[in-house]
Amino acid sequence: MGLPALQDEIENGLQGALTATLRRELTGPTAVLFSGGLDSVLLVALARQCADMRLYTVGYPGSHDLKAGERAAGELGLPWKGIVLDDDALRAAVIFLRERLGLSDPVVISFELPLYIVCATVPEGVLLSGQGADELFGGYARYAHMTDGERVRSMKEDLRALLAEGLPREERLATLFGKRLVCPYLSPETIKAAEAVPPTALRGELGNKGPLRDLALGLGLSVARAPKKAAQYGSGTMRAMKRMASAAGMPLGRWTREVNE
Repeated sequence: MGLPALQDEIENGLQGALTATLRRELTGPTAVLFSGGLDSVLLVALARQCADMRLYTVGYPGSHDLKAGERAAGELGLPWKGIVLDDDALRAAVIFLRERLGLSDPVVISFELPLYIVCATVPEGVLLSGQGADELFGGYARYAHMTDGERVRSMKEDLRALLAEGLPREERLATLFGKRLVCPYLSPETIKAAEAVPPTALRGELGNKGPLRDLALGLGLSVARAPKKAAQYGSGTMRAMKRMASAAGMPLGRWTREVNE
């Protein structure tokens, strides 16, 4: 099979798997955890014909994600709301995640903060998340310097950890607020489609997560060419946590363990 034919087969398989999952799982008004990045924009573009969605972006004033989210929502023509954080809201979120979910690792807390804020804020009962795209399609920066074999092994290990620990934790968090979390990248059919992607196809001319970028490009989405920004950095939460820990005279790990109202 030639390269163009293989690329078409990959794109068709992924689009079919994602679309089938979205049509099955999005039942009723849906809130989208929307960073304005590739993973969430692609899901929304595929789901906008079958779901009533509102897009929510969490971040500190002037953060990368708030700007990207508003811009991408405008391109998609869908309703959007920026949920602007301040230090009081961040402190309360850290305490909640520590006391209700037992989280103390600053990186894990910063990653889960946007989900917590959306769960605690929005009226919709269904939450759409782009969780899993990095593990399935080689999105993390550390994958870039690995050999194909190393990358595949690392991605499989990361996916196993996500399915065993990260996803159940996030589903539990959503349930605490009476929400249902939908992660189309982690559906069985999408995982199967991703496993059919050759390691050499994970990085393309547009950068990492080549299959998703190619699919987004085919749908006319400008985000296909956008660089990745990790959630904890795009929202500004990690920088704020470090600043607050420094002001308290504590290392960040100790601050997340001890901060209180």
